[in-house]
Amino acid sequence: MKVAIVGAGPSGMACALELEKHGILPVLFEKRHRPGELFDHCAAVLQLFTRPYDPLGHLNKKFGIDIRPIGPIKHIIMKSPQKQVAVNGNLGYFVMRGHDPASVESQLYSRIKSKLVTNTQVDYLELSRRFDFVVVADGGYNSSRTEGIWSLIYPTKLIGGVVLGKFDMTRMHMWVDTRYSLTGYAYLCPIEPKRAFLGLIVTERTPEKARILWEKFWEMEKLPYDLVNEILIEHNAGFIYPHQVGNMLFVGIAGGFQEPFLGFGLASSVKSGVLAARSIATGRNYEDLLFQLKEDMLHSLLLRDMFNDVNNDHLNLLMKSINIPGIKQFVYNSNVDMVRLGSAAVAQVKKLTGLFKRP
Repeated sequence: MKVAIVGAGPSGMACALELEKHGILPVLFEKRHRPGELFDHCAAVLQLFTRPYDPLGHLNKKFGIDIRPIGPIKHIIMKSPQKQVAVNGNLGYFVMRGHDPASVESQLYSRIKSKLVTNTQVDYLELSRRFDFVVVADGGYNSSRTEGIWSLIYPTKLIGGVVLGKFDMTRMHMWVDTRYSLTGYAYLCPIEPKRAFLGLIVTERTPEKARILWEKFWEMEKLPYDLVNEILIEHNAGFIYPHQVGNMLFVGIAGGFQEPFLGFGLASSVKSGVLAARSIATGRNYEDLLFQLKEDMLHSLLLRDMFNDVNNDHLNLLMKSINIPGIKQFVYNSNVDMVRLGSAAVAQVKKLTGLFKRP
């Protein structure tokens, strides 16, 4: 069986690793000189979205993908304009992204036996005529748009960069303030004790407006860091259906698996790559295999939808509520699936008010 994978990001390489377990050696095509984004940064894999499972343990046990993190997240400091809340516990992991030897991309690349063709821009439609299957894992939306299966839900921008300072390797920081984050948020994840990634995710369509908000964030929060570099990328959340068109299967961001609530889509992207490979290798229906993953994305979307109309008074009240004894423990240090519980509550309210429509 001949299989081509367009893109050697986490979803594409996870697909290749799973295909190899079934005796299929795909050909991966990567437009850059090697796998991984051009900029190194740190991201979070939060247990809040995988309860009652450990996020990386579940990825290894159920999907066969072993990812070594930078370290565990033991503390999350959340700040609104007038409130600050510190949450402690086993909250997830920091993972490295990019070309760094410790990055997720470097880890997966070191395990692949299949052929990787780099510095090559390919046409997935042309490949579909030469291969039995094509897995589109190019990390973008153009291919999905071309096929008419992509619907934009939230247009967002991620602007950020590596900063220097002093950082606790177990501590993640988050800021919410509608004056600069709109309905998004800012976050800081440590890479090393003196180096971290600072990012701002905003629901803005233009780079110019995103940069204005980025500058306002620095000014208002009076951040004690030195900015080393700056990146600005699209970070859109979208809805895709179907996920297979003919012999082409869409995974990762190309498949709409950019988690809408907080935007950390690594786990979902990796899972989609593995499920695409299982569909190809076993003949099972790809859409059926994606059922649970699509449900998880919908729950996340419902939570994201809840924040569309919030203001700073709402955010302050939310922080105050989280800090109530017992509530914090229930939300962050229990096995309760808060994403499903919260999204179910949101959906019920939306239905009662006639505002909610499933995408």
